[in-house]
Formats: sequence, C-alpha cells, structure tokens
Amino acid sequence: MPPLYTVYNTLDNPPSTSSLTMGYIFLVLFVCFCIAMYFGIGRNLKMTLRGGLKVNPFLAAIPPVVIFSFFYLNTEKLKIDVYQHDKTLLNSNSRELKTVAGTIKDYYPESKEGHGEEFTVQGILFHYSHFEEGRSGYHQTFLYGGVIRQNLYVKITYYNDGDRNAILKLETE
Repeated sequence: MPPLYTVYNTLDNPPSTSSLTMGYIFLVLFVCFCIAMYFGIGRNLKMTLRGGLKVNPFLAAIPPVVIFSFFYLNTEKLKIDVYQHDKTLLNSNSRELKTVAGTIKDYYPESKEGHGEEFTVQGILFHYSHFEEGRSGYHQTFLYGGVIRQNLYVKITYYNDGDRNAILKLETE
C-alpha cells in the first residue's frame, strides 16, 4: 500500500459565519433605511406601477429585498448546518460513517455541461458534481482541479446521504 496524503477533509473548509452576520446586518439596516425615508424625506415620493397604482418606492423595495435576503441567509445557514453535521459525524464513532480503500474503477469524468462524475472503489459507487457545493462532501471534479482519476489508489471516508455516498475525507497516493 502506497503512503497516503489527505487531499480533502470536510473539516478543513469551515464556512464563514461573518457572511451570515453581515447579511442580517444588511437586512436590518436596509429595512430601517426604508422606514426612515418613508417617514422623512421620501414621505411624499410616489412611484406609479404598471397597473396605475401609486406606491412609495421605499416601501415597495422592502418585500423583494427581504425575500432575496432570506434566500441568501438560508443558503449561508444551510452551509453552516451541513458543516456542523459533517464535523459531528467525523468526530463520532457513528455506524453511518464508513471507510473504503482501493483503486478507482469505472471512472466517468464530468462533461462540460456539469452532469457529475462517478466511480467505484471496491464495488461502492460514488457520484459527485462541481455544481453540488451546497451539499455535504467532496465535489471538486477533474475539470475544476479535482484529483479523482482512473486507477488512482484512494482511501475514502464517507456516509450515505440518501441518494449518494458523500465523501467526507479523501486520501490519495
């Protein structure tokens, strides 16, 4: 067995909580600004919509910005939750966590359209895509600098994520 080097460990890339905090701060400041403008300088300012309805632009701007902000903040929160789940799983002795070592077989590289790569190690199927960044595990395909290739000896720590085996730790020769 050749010496192995850790190429990917999900614990090496913790998500930044500062972007989540900044998102909440932006949202609160924006809503406060719109309310202050409505009661201050922009109180009499009106904007006509397509249907002829006249509205205050500061109040009209609040719903789309709030909706967009919640989608953004939920995405950032999801990244943090996924990281915490993976960290807990890797630091536990859970039966969910499995390890396999062997040579990569049946390797199918990702196409430029981004349909994902798949391969087997000791008969266990792994599938991942560069465009699955919000999901748990390794997702860096060969087109985007990944290391997975045919006949490479690897040791993979993974768990079943419902529809695929998520790679939490990848060691290669």
